Amino acid sequence: MQRYIALLWNVRSLDSLRTLDALDVTSALPTRDWSTAHHGPGVLVMQPRTQHVAAQIHPLRDQAGVVLGRLFDRHHDDYSTAPALSFNDSDTRKIVNSAGQHLVDRYWGTYLAIVHDVAQSRYHVFRDPVGTLPCYRVSHGGVEIFCSHIEDCTRLLPVAFPINRGYLARWLFYTSLTTTQTGLENVALLPAGERLTFSQGSASRSRIWDPIAIARDPDFAAPDAAAKTLRSVVQNTVDAWASCYRHVTHRLSGGLDSSIVAGCLAQSPSRPATTYLNLSVDVGFDQERFRAPGLDPRLAEKIRAIVGHGDERHFARLVAQRWNIELIETQRDLSMDLRRLWQVPLRTSPAMYFTKLETTDAELALVKSRGSQAFFSGQAGDSVFLGTLQPLPAMDYAHLHGFKRGLWQQIADTSVLSRDSLWTVLGKTFSHGILRRPYAPPISVFDRPTLLDTELAGGLTRKHFTSPLAELAARANLPPGKQNHVRGVAWSAYYDFVFDSGQHADHIDPLNSQPVWECALRLPSYTMLTGGVSRGLARQAFADLLPAEIRKRQVKGTGGPFYQHLVRRNRAFLREHLLEGLLIKERYLDRRKLDECLAADDPSLTIPAPILLSYLAAEIWLQQWHDLAGQVSSTRPATLRSAAP
Repeated sequence: MQRYIALLWNVRSLDSLRTLDALDVTSALPTRDWSTAHHGPGVLVMQPRTQHVAAQIHPLRDQAGVVLGRLFDRHHDDYSTAPALSFNDSDTRKIVNSAGQHLVDRYWGTYLAIVHDVAQSRYHVFRDPVGTLPCYRVSHGGVEIFCSHIEDCTRLLPVAFPINRGYLARWLFYTSLTTTQTGLENVALLPAGERLTFSQGSASRSRIWDPIAIARDPDFAAPDAAAKTLRSVVQNTVDAWASCYRHVTHRLSGGLDSSIVAGCLAQSPSRPATTYLNLSVDVGFDQERFRAPGLDPRLAEKIRAIVGHGDERHFARLVAQRWNIELIETQRDLSMDLRRLWQVPLRTSPAMYFTKLETTDAELALVKSRGSQAFFSGQAGDSVFLGTLQPLPAMDYAHLHGFKRGLWQQIADTSVLSRDSLWTVLGKTFSHGILRRPYAPPISVFDRPTLLDTELAGGLTRKHFTSPLAELAARANLPPGKQNHVRGVAWSAYYDFVFDSGQHADHIDPLNSQPVWECALRLPSYTMLTGGVSRGLARQAFADLLPAEIRKRQVKGTGGPFYQHLVRRNRAFLREHLLEGLLIKERYLDRRKLDECLAADDPSLTIPAPILLSYLAAEIWLQQWHDLAGQVSSTRPATLRSAAP
């Protein structure tokens, strides 16, 4: 992952210049460890001297800015070797004159861009539209600081970072938040697809990539033609990334999405040396029942019908045999030492390290033994290919075409997909498709049980868990399925699950790329779910690359049973660190409810086990920031102002 820290300031502001001088960048980021990636009027960008393959520097001409990260030109089609890319005078003018829009339209990749428009006296800052590279913003004394890793910012700013109590409460309630806020009051996330512009001491935001506009211009191609297009785009994307590395390790779960990436990787013209890595849970969990406390029983049974126990080695072996590639298997271990969770570096929100401990260990071993330069995955496949049981196809078809011929077939297919009766689907199609009434997904965040303090929980509303992009999609009158699809773009922060191995190798999620998203967003949901099958178009597009068992398989592996066992095994440890911890003392969690839950023989009957482990992650995170605040309190730290524009 590209690591960087960038500073922007107003060269005409004495306050900004005083702050810059006081920061003493060269002491906080010594030149033996850090180098200057770009230095121009009012901007300084630095990065560690040791970087990975994807960590490139693309300067614009005449100090007009810089792009950090890996870029690919949409017009390039030969990925037998890694493409070289640089900006000439013409490219620079187009990027500057369009306020960065030309960069988004012509190129794709994982990057942060800082563009200086000298004529207009303004700076534009934005990251790749899908947001695959983290970018956090801190405002301090007239200086804007952007960083990929908050721990670097704390070295530069030895001040207190107040906890964002509202954010932490929402995170404890539902960890998959999609918001520009972070767990720290004065640290904001630069939204993907948005451009932040600084001009004469003021800041403004505007959209530079609009998935809603893409979804509103549907491609009504027949499934066969759509499948060919999707296949071409995904293959080209994998080819582009594969060309950058000599040795790739692909995290092959055995599911559909990772198997598709494996098949595309095997076809890549650059032919990198490839190894597969599979992580599974103990086969003894086969009969463990997946638990979903709080959910409607009928809905819970639907979910159980597609949830596997997490041992997908059989399917991973089929893929490895298909392409004759070595498969390294590792198992999750119930003897996991939860004390290791304290080793995670500072982050802007609690780290779900417990989900990745064994994977990280295996990845580090492969970096050392095989020289792995990158770890590929099938992340985002569910979102981009539309993995769902919701009755979306018929509703969307009716929304777009009314009572046009073909609607009944869509209703029949949707009944198969959603496991609802024809009459139920017909009613939803008429209500949400023909009449276009608002549609609510069957699972709400408020269906989840919680041990949150009653007062805190009572103050939470649905709006607290709705992303700005989802709100825009609802107002745009998109069909229900496309609203669902767009929401998937809003949460793509897979870098939050990259830990120690990210210091030594790149983590690449090819499906979570701008070209793939643009292709999928243009296709109606009934095309993506062709035949009434979850991810149906993807299954058709890559049929010849997939073992038949995987192409037809509807069940998905899960770590739920493993976490249930892990919580039972560590009840005493959880009680020790949670019942007298900061989450209780600062009234985030209800002590009585937590005590009763952890006193039970099986706490996950009350609260899903991953949520209980998330509480532990939040406790550790809160302690880390309290400890840091204590270290700087003697110097009477300055107060950071809000990072919101």
